[in-house]
Amino acid sequence: MANLEEKSILEDNIRYSYMSVVWSHKIQEKQSDILAGEYKKLEIVRLICNALTSVGLISLIFTDQFLIKFVATMISFVSTLISMHFKSFDTQNSIINHKKAANELLGIRDKLRILLVKVKLESKDDFELLSEYEYLIKQLDQIYREAPSTTDKAVKKASKALKINGDNSFSTEEIDANLPESLRRK
Repeated sequence: MANLEEKSILEDNIRYSYMSVVWSHKIQEKQSDILAGEYKKLEIVRLICNALTSVGLISLIFTDQFLIKFVATMISFVSTLISMHFKSFDTQNSIINHKKAANELLGIRDKLRILLVKVKLESKDDFELLSEYEYLIKQLDQIYREAPSTTDKAVKKASKALKINGDNSFSTEEIDANLPESLRRK
């Protein structure tokens, strides 16, 4: 490293990027969890509706009551609405896309951690380290461009999971809590 100030500037930026990726990864993960939970609940409701509709239709063989027809029709309607919701919002594909983004962010997180190791060990010169950092940021930008949108609910769940109360501001302690001990600031 040319001097301690330049090393510190580079390390601070890498650490901040690292924490941003930790944050983004957790948000994508929580969004996937939210969608999967909602999908599971709606799928159970749909299965119950289908079963009740079948029972209602079978009972019409033995009786011709308007109430049974009406209830069976309403339950069938709810089942159809849920099916249309699944098709319209492509919930399963959304779950997969959020998991994919989370996994890609995990890869970048690990590469940023390795870069921090290189900075700490001074294993490369300033130009090489900066070039590697710029390359990782370009990869990260591509992941962010392709990542699906998330909800406030996912952000809140991620915040709770990471025990972060600030919005895009990370203290040394918060970053250190997510880094191995050898990369922490003493």
